[in-house]
Amino acid sequence: MTVTALRRIPVPASEPPYDDERAGRGPAGPPTDAVQGTLALAFLLPNGVPASPAPVPDLHLVPSPDAQDLADSVEFGPQPTPTAALPEAPGWAARFSQAVVEVLAGDRPLAQLIRWTTTAVYDEVAALIVGPGAVPGDMSRGVVRSVHVSQPADGVAEVAAMVRRGPRSTAVALRLEGLDGRWQCTALELG
Repeated sequence: MTVTALRRIPVPASEPPYDDERAGRGPAGPPTDAVQGTLALAFLLPNGVPASPAPVPDLHLVPSPDAQDLADSVEFGPQPTPTAALPEAPGWAARFSQAVVEVLAGDRPLAQLIRWTTTAVYDEVAALIVGPGAVPGDMSRGVVRSVHVSQPADGVAEVAAMVRRGPRSTAVALRLEGLDGRWQCTALELG
C-alpha cells in the first residue's frame, strides 16, 4: 500500500474587490467607465420596449367636474364597441365557431375561449366537455362548413353555423357583442 503525501494548494481569492481596487475607477472617485458589464440595466426587452420605465410626467391639478359630468364620463364594466371598430363578423364568427367545436372534441384547451366568452357561456362549454377517460361518442373532429351572420344592431352579430362531424351535421348558434374593442360570445346554443 502506497501512501501519497497531501499537497497544499493556495485557495484563490473569493471576495469581490473593493470599489477602489476595481479597474477603471479612480482611487475614491466615481467610475470612469459607463459600462455595467453583465448587469447592464439600460437594455431593450425582446419586444423592443426599454427595460427601464419612462419618467413620471409632471402632475398638476385640474378643476373638478360637476357631479353630472362625472356620472356621465365614468362608466364601469364592459364598454360597447361599434361594428366599425371590430373585425369582420363573418370571418371572426367562423374562426370562433371552429374553436368551440375543437374545444368540445378535446382538440383545443378550454382556456383559449375565456377571453372571447362571458362567464356563463364559458361555464356552459366547460360542462359539455367530455371528461378524461370517458368515451366521447360522436365527438369526432367537426369542421365548420357554413356561417350565416345577421347584424340586428350596431355592435351585435347573430350567427348560425353548420358543422359537419363525420357523416352527421349539427348546428351552432351564437350571439356576438362588441365589448371592449373585441367580439365576445354572450349566448351559445349547440344543435
